[in-house]
Amino acid sequence: MKDKPMSSDDNHVSMTVWCTLIPPDEMKKVVKFEDDLRNVNETYEDWLVSMRGKNVMGGDPGVLLDRIRILMINIGIACGMNRELAEDIQTIVSTHLRKRALEDVAEMKVDSADDMAIKETLSAFFTGLRFTRDIFPEEEIDKVTPEKVKTKKKGRLRGGGSKKVDRSKIVGRSLVESSNILEQLYKRLLSPDPWGDY
Repeated sequence: MKDKPMSSDDNHVSMTVWCTLIPPDEMKKVVKFEDDLRNVNETYEDWLVSMRGKNVMGGDPGVLLDRIRILMINIGIACGMNRELAEDIQTIVSTHLRKRALEDVAEMKVDSADDMAIKETLSAFFTGLRFTRDIFPEEEIDKVTPEKVKTKKKGRLRGGGSKKVDRSKIVGRSLVESSNILEQLYKRLLSPDPWGDY
């Protein structure tokens, strides 16, 4: 547990406890629960220790989501009877993980209709993803994979400027890409600065 010095600057939150898992700009929402935050930080450190040595590269999306879900469950346990705080912290962490994932999706290049379908699929998947729930990524990705995608019009195109895609192919490629994105999220959680600009 790191001690955070008191600050007289109104733009900073004065606190005596610091929790690395919670983004600095979100600490003001939970800082009054000092004892619970200490428990959450200890839980996070225990999770980090338990994850050491586990394979990271090329991980199955379901396995990576399970590891993150374990952290979420442990946060709930660490907060004891304070369910409101547990849900607040879970929401904060989930929101920031989702934001990072969608930023990665937004940066994906689109050179074909398949690329567009994959990008749309991953955007829908991560937008609706609940990191606290046990899910089957392939099923969830299949649910949001489009049948057609809009195409750029070059002259007159039949089909109203849309193109049908091979859904099974899109699901497979989207699973691979989702794994890559989840791998980056997982690595962030394992790092000393999960919410840094990198």
